[in-house]
Amino acid sequence: MSPKIDPDTPGFLISTTARLMRLAFEREIERAQIGVTAAEARVLAHMSVCGGMRQHHLADRLGCAPMSVTAFLDRLERAGLIERSADPKDRRAKIARLTPAAGPILEQIQTAGERSRKVAFAGVQKDDFEAFKSVCRQVRSNLDEPRSARDPEMVTE
Repeated sequence: MSPKIDPDTPGFLISTTARLMRLAFEREIERAQIGVTAAEARVLAHMSVCGGMRQHHLADRLGCAPMSVTAFLDRLERAGLIERSADPKDRRAKIARLTPAAGPILEQIQTAGERSRKVAFAGVQKDDFEAFKSVCRQVRSNLDEPRSARDPEMVTE
């Protein structure tokens, strides 16, 4: 008989919680009818946080295939929400940036995110929420530092 895996390990808790939070966010994006899909909203949100970046780095941040990000960016570019230009360090690479037209959409994405977080953290005390965020930031830092050291171009504008 194989050993029983504990579903309350940090990895299981984080992945399950992230999946459920993503579903809550997707429901809120669909409910808001803002003209972008939930996946496109995540792309815009990451770009808002990170600034302009190469498409393959954006794919890495989102945890999806570069071809998927390219398809999202194609649609967002046609909608006038992002623009792509050649990377001055490597003309073969493209840097994606938000356009001013993305501002109102980002406000709606922010509101949808707030609504999904309100549901997710209902009943959680403010001090506990702050401690949770602090621990998550430390874990992120612990895991992201080695990756950033291997690929210094992951640093965004």
